[in-house]
Amino acid sequence: MAVDVVLTSDIQNTITEAIKCDHIPQDLAERLSKYTGVSLDKEESEEPGNKVPIPFNLVKQLWECLQEKQAADSCSKMYLHELLTGSEIHVEPLKFPEKSPELIARLKKLKAQQEKVEYDRMVSNVDKKWHQSDGMQFGQEIRSGSKQLATIVNFLLSIVGTFAFGYIASQYAFPSVAMRVIVGIVLAVIVAIAELYFMARVEI
Repeated sequence: MAVDVVLTSDIQNTITEAIKCDHIPQDLAERLSKYTGVSLDKEESEEPGNKVPIPFNLVKQLWECLQEKQAADSCSKMYLHELLTGSEIHVEPLKFPEKSPELIARLKKLKAQQEKVEYDRMVSNVDKKWHQSDGMQFGQEIRSGSKQLATIVNFLLSIVGTFAFGYIASQYAFPSVAMRVIVGIVLAVIVAIAELYFMARVEI
């Protein structure tokens, strides 16, 4: 697998000088020439996405040609690691695939549908509880009203019955109508007090 390294100003200057002085073959010079005009601004080149890659085999071929030229001219040799000083293996930044507009639109539609289903379910539960509570409350009110009405009717019937009993029963002892009415009223009052007492105890 081909390996790329980061183009540095030292490598770029070496390429420019080698092409200018005709130290390398023409085909290699043509392949390296495109790197001579590349801008290597220091601040921009430090960003991962702005680093310029160059194939390592091109740099190595450049170095080998320079080695042959320096050996022929009896000049001091340049080592490969010196040429690569400041460089590093170039790693392409990860590029995440963009989501298609159709997929995004479909996801939004599904999300809206899900939210609508949740809302309808919540509203449905609230309506059911509301109707159930109203029905239960209405039934309780009817039962409570019926119970109170029955209590009042029983109370009145007890008083009327007691008065009638006292009025009729006292006719043998008191021939006067007024006395029989008084006896009936007294008995009715006694029964009324007793009824009220028991009603109060039941309510408490």
